[in-house]
Amino acid sequence: MSPNLQRRVRILLTFMGGQGAAQGLNLLCGLLILRWLPITEYSQYGLVYGFQMLVNAGLDLGFAGTIVALVGHRIHDKTIIGNYVRAGRRMRFKMMVFVLPTVSIFYYFMTKHLHWPVSTQVLLLLSICASVNVSGLQSYYTSPLIIHRRLTTYYRILILTALFRLVACFILFELGWITSVSAAWVNVVGIALTGVSLRAACRDLVEEPSKVNPKFTKQMVRYAMPNIPGLLFFALQGQISIFLIATFGSNKGIAQVSALGRIGQIFTLLNSINGVIVEPWFAKDDGSHVVKRYFTLVGMVLVGSAAFVGFTYLFPGVLLQLLGKKYADLRLEVVWIVLQGCIGFLMGMTWTVISARRLIFWQTTFVNIVLITLSQVGFIVFVGVTSPMRAIQMGCLSAAASLAAQVYNLFYGLKRGPRIDIEEHEHVREDSLPLTAVEAEVSD
Repeated sequence: MSPNLQRRVRILLTFMGGQGAAQGLNLLCGLLILRWLPITEYSQYGLVYGFQMLVNAGLDLGFAGTIVALVGHRIHDKTIIGNYVRAGRRMRFKMMVFVLPTVSIFYYFMTKHLHWPVSTQVLLLLSICASVNVSGLQSYYTSPLIIHRRLTTYYRILILTALFRLVACFILFELGWITSVSAAWVNVVGIALTGVSLRAACRDLVEEPSKVNPKFTKQMVRYAMPNIPGLLFFALQGQISIFLIATFGSNKGIAQVSALGRIGQIFTLLNSINGVIVEPWFAKDDGSHVVKRYFTLVGMVLVGSAAFVGFTYLFPGVLLQLLGKKYADLRLEVVWIVLQGCIGFLMGMTWTVISARRLIFWQTTFVNIVLITLSQVGFIVFVGVTSPMRAIQMGCLSAAASLAAQVYNLFYGLKRGPRIDIEEHEHVREDSLPLTAVEAEVSD
C-alpha cells in the first residue's frame, strides 16, 4: 500500500478499535443499568438523560462543531485553535445564565404528575445542571485531538472513563445502592473526568489567549448562526418521543421508550464515523470529489441499512435479549427503532458533509425545520402519540423528513458555494476583550 493509504487504514483501524471499545463499554453499562433498575426508576433515569442532551445542545449552540471546519488547513497554528476554544467556552458560559433556569421550570412541570419523591426530583435536577457545567470541557477539547489525528490518546481517555462508569455502577449494584439518582451522578463524575483528561491531553496543541478575541467570536457566530434555530429544534426532536410520553403517558411508557433508545445506541458508534472520518475527509477536499464521495458513502449506507433492518425483522429477539425480560414484548417496536436509526445515520452523514464544506445558510436551516414540523404535526393530528410504538413511528417519519431536507440543503449549497471562505481570516489580529473575573475563573 502507498504511504497515504497506509495512513488512512491506520486511522480507520484506530477509530474502529477505540470507538468500538468506548461505545461498547458505555452500551454495556447502559444495558446493565436498564436491567438493574425497576421500571419506575429507569423512567427517571431515561428522562434525565433526555434533559441532559437537550440542555447541552442549548448551551453549545453548535459552536464546538465549527472548530474543525474553521481551522481548516491551519492545524499547526496553536493560537488559532486556542482562540476558537476560548471564544466558544466563553459563549457557553454566558448561555448557562439563560438556559438552566428555563430548563429547570420545564423539568418541574413535566415531572410533577409522575409522582416522583421530591428528593429524587431535586437530586436528578441537580445532576442535570452539574453535567452540563462540566460537559463543556469535553465538547471543546475533543476538536484539537481530532484535528491532529491523535485518536489513540482520544480513545484511551474515552475507554478509561467508560470503564470507570461501568465499575462504579457495578459496585453500587453489589452494595444495593444502585438507583436512578446514584446512576445519574456517576455519569456526572464520568463526564467531568473525561473533560479534564481531554484538556490535559491538548496542552501542546492549544494555546488559549488570556483574553477572548472578538474577531474569532464573530467568525464562529457568523458561521453557526444560520444553523442555531435548527440545532435547538433538533435538540428537542432528539428527545421528543420521551418528552411526549412523559407528558401524556406513564412511567412505564417512558421506560419502554428509553429502553429502546439503548438499541439506538448501536448507531452511536456509526454516527461517530461522521465526526472522526467523514468531516475531516470532506473538509480537506478541494471540491472536485465531493459529489462522488458522497454518493459512494450513500450506497454503502443503504446496503448496510437494508441488511440490518431485514435481520431485525426476522430475528427481533436477538436485540431484545439485550433489554431483558421486562421489555421482551417490544418485538415490532425494535424493528422501527432500527429503521429510525438507519435513516438518522444517513441524515447525520449528509449534515456532516454540509458542515465540512461550510454550506450552511438561513434558507437551508428553515427548510429542515418546516419539513420536520409538518411531518410531526400531521402525525400527531391524524395518528396521535399515545404509545411507545406511535412515538417511535413518528420518529421515523421525522428522520425521513430531515433526510430529505438535508439532501436538498447539500446540493443547494454545492451549487451556491461555501458561505464563508477561511482564507480571508488567515491573518486575524489578536485584538481581544477581557474576561470578567468570574468567567476567567470558570474557564481556567
